[in-house]
Amino acid sequence: MNIFENIVMFAQEAVVSATETSAAVDEAQAGVPGGPMSNILIWVLLFAGLWFLMFMPQRKRAKEQKKMQDSLAVGDQVVTAGGIYGKIVSIDEKTATLEVAQGRITFVRQQIVGKL
Repeated sequence: MNIFENIVMFAQEAVVSATETSAAVDEAQAGVPGGPMSNILIWVLLFAGLWFLMFMPQRKRAKEQKKMQDSLAVGDQVVTAGGIYGKIVSIDEKTATLEVAQGRITFVRQQIVGKL
């Protein structure tokens, strides 16, 4: 036997083996309710669950933060994202001026993260 005959024989055995494996997989899937569609449904449900667990709390916090910033008024004691405590002395659409121990500082309004 030469090398060419060995390769042909090996290829024929591989085709027979692949056919048998494919038939075995088809038989195994035939016993599974739903087949491949149930796998897709499981992945979709898993993704939807993770979406609600990860993004819904973040959305809720953002709404609460916006509500707090909309309710800011002159005289409120606040804390900034940088950890500076102060009292609002003036506020407009984009900025807020805070009275701190050493004077006044103007901040971007979104940097105010909480009321005291």
